Amino acid sequence: MKSPYNLSPGLLELLDYATRELQAEVILNRRTDIPAHGLLVDDYTYFTGKHVIAFSNSQLGMLKDYTITRHCLHLLVKGMAAQRQEYRVISYSSGVALAGCQQVYLDVLKDEVTRNMEIWRKKQILFLLYTLIHEALAELPWNLLCNIVIARKYPAMRNAQVYFLLKESMRDMHDLVPVKDFIPQRYFVLHNAMYYARDMILAYILSEYKLNPVINIPELQRFRNLDMKEMMTQRWSRSPWYHTKMVGDAMANMLELTITADLEAPYSRDYFRELYHCGMDLVNRWLVMVGMQDWYVWETPERHREILASGPAMEKSLIEAVFGPE
Repeated sequence: MKSPYNLSPGLLELLDYATRELQAEVILNRRTDIPAHGLLVDDYTYFTGKHVIAFSNSQLGMLKDYTITRHCLHLLVKGMAAQRQEYRVISYSSGVALAGCQQVYLDVLKDEVTRNMEIWRKKQILFLLYTLIHEALAELPWNLLCNIVIARKYPAMRNAQVYFLLKESMRDMHDLVPVKDFIPQRYFVLHNAMYYARDMILAYILSEYKLNPVINIPELQRFRNLDMKEMMTQRWSRSPWYHTKMVGDAMANMLELTITADLEAPYSRDYFRELYHCGMDLVNRWLVMVGMQDWYVWETPERHREILASGPAMEKSLIEAVFGPE
C-alpha cells in the first residue's frame, strides 16, 4: 500500500492484508479536529461507501502507527463478520430500553445522594445513564481485544501503546468524577469498573513494560496493600473507588476466563471472526454479571441507525412511561 505518511513495515503489511481481504481501500486521514484515540468510519457500520481511519495531527511516529493499527484491526473484525452476514452491534429498542430506564429510576430512588434530587434532574439523567452504559459496551471490548493483539504481535509499538494507555486510563477513570454527586453510585462504579478491568488485563499482558493502572490512578493506589479485612474495617469501605476495585477485579477475572483465543496466531478470516465472537461474548457475560442482560439487544447496523435517529422521540416516550405524561 502506498501512503503519504511514513508508516512502519508492520502497519504497511496489515493495511495490505486488510485491502486484500476486505477488497476495499483503507483511507488514512490526518486532521487537526480528531481526538487522540482516532476515529474509524467504516462502510459496514456507517454505510459511507468507504473505510476511513482518521488520526490526530498531533500524533507522530509510532504513536500514530499504534492508533492506525488499532482501528485497522477493528475494521478487519467488522469486515470478516460482515462477509458472513454475521455483523451485529449492541443496540436497544423501546421495549428493552424501558426496562433499563425503569431500573435506573429505581436506583436513583434507592441511592441516598440522588433520591432527593429535583424531578427535572431525575428525568435528565434517566436516558443519559442508560446510553452511557451502552456506549461503553459498544466500544470497550473491541478496544481491549485490539490492544491485546497489538501487544502480542507488534513489539515495535509497545512503548507508544503503553504511553497512550496510561493517558487513556486516567481519562476514562475520571470521566464521571465531575458528576459523581449527581448520579447513583452504582453507575459510577459500574462505568469505572469496566475500564478498570480493561486496564488490569492490559497491565498483566504488558507488565514487563510497567503498565500498571493501579499505581497510576491515585484513587485506587491506596488499596494496593490492603487485604479484604482491612478494607472492610476502614472508612474506604464506603468509597466508590473501593467498590470500583471490587467490581473491576471480578470483571477482570471474567475477562481472563473469556479471552482464550490464540492471539499470536497468523492472521486469517477465522482469526478475526473468533475475535468478533469473543467481543460479543465479553459483552453478554458482563451484562449477565451486573444483572443487565435484558437491557440491550444485538441488532443489524441498519436497524441501529434507525434507533439512533429516533433518539429524541424515544427518550421522550421513555420518560413519559416512567414518570407519566406531563
